[in-house]
Amino acid sequence: MKKYRVAIIGLGGMGGHHAQAAMLEENCELIAGAEIHQERAKAWGERFGIKAIYDDYEKMLDEQKPDIVIIPTQAPVHHAPTVAAAQRGVHVFCEKPIALNLIEADEMVDVCDENNVRFAINHIKRASPYNQHVLSLIEQGEIGDVVLMKATDKGGRKVGNSLMEMGTHLYDWLRLFGGNIEWTHAHLVQLDGTESTVEDIKHTQEVHPHDRDAGLVLGERGHASFRFKNGIHADVQFLAQPQTDDNAYGIDIIGTEGRIAIRESVGTTMFIHKGQHKTPADEWEQVHLPAEDLDEHGKQRDKGSIRLLLQRLMIRDLIEAIEEDRDPFASGRDGRDCLEMIHTTWESHRQKSRVYMPLTPREHPLERWRNE
Repeated sequence: MKKYRVAIIGLGGMGGHHAQAAMLEENCELIAGAEIHQERAKAWGERFGIKAIYDDYEKMLDEQKPDIVIIPTQAPVHHAPTVAAAQRGVHVFCEKPIALNLIEADEMVDVCDENNVRFAINHIKRASPYNQHVLSLIEQGEIGDVVLMKATDKGGRKVGNSLMEMGTHLYDWLRLFGGNIEWTHAHLVQLDGTESTVEDIKHTQEVHPHDRDAGLVLGERGHASFRFKNGIHADVQFLAQPQTDDNAYGIDIIGTEGRIAIRESVGTTMFIHKGQHKTPADEWEQVHLPAEDLDEHGKQRDKGSIRLLLQRLMIRDLIEAIEEDRDPFASGRDGRDCLEMIHTTWESHRQKSRVYMPLTPREHPLERWRNE
């Protein structure tokens, strides 16, 4: 069994989650970390027993020569480390969202392709056994032809910030079942119901100082519609409820002969209803999958255990993608397409019309709006 040497750039909270997952995989060896904050770096090194700690990630890449680099930094620090790793032939597992704009995202994908580097984005819902089960049910025709998906955000954030946080997961989740997007039509408002305008464009941390840095955002409540190239339609609601409810976050997949409901941002709760129509009086049947719900001892997993399981499955798929010379199931291309959906949400609102893929020009649409 080949051992893959793994290094991590960014040793904060997610850097700890990824390190824990990598250390549990038999074919992974965690060898080094890079972090500009000395106290955080020291604490991470002591926690995981890693002595090779750097404040310069390029020096780490050159000296440690990892096979895989994990990049759990904030969005502004995804592009440069990904490009640096790819140019050295190091495979990349990067946090979401992929980047701040599509120019960066395009370059990240292209440089990885040019150097035959496998590039994964941490959209962990793709690793869930529930979602693989849903895909198999759809393929078997259990709910007929899928015609519509309805998705709902978890609340706790205004739409602009949520798009670059949980919205990228929600959009990728839709793409898992719907495929590629043809067009977007979106409408964004402030909490008082007035249209969001160029004067309402803000930085994520201006909207909420405790959120991660994800650049410019717009909107407090939002509604987006998507047409998939295969004919499926999707509606997404960002209602900006003050309180977060993870059990409300998710998708209803509606077919001609039934529907499936999937909920939660890490682990998954799943329900199914058979029939051409569903009235409020019709009950859902809950589906349980031991592959995700139970650990190796048959005990119920908590949310932390499920997150760790999904992170490990993401790493395993990246390694399989390296060995099979294919894209990971949560690829850089998928991450770029999710960012494009986010940007077409803003661009459609600005134009007050449908916006077709691919989005051109590739600059950040809110930066262009401000400059105009």
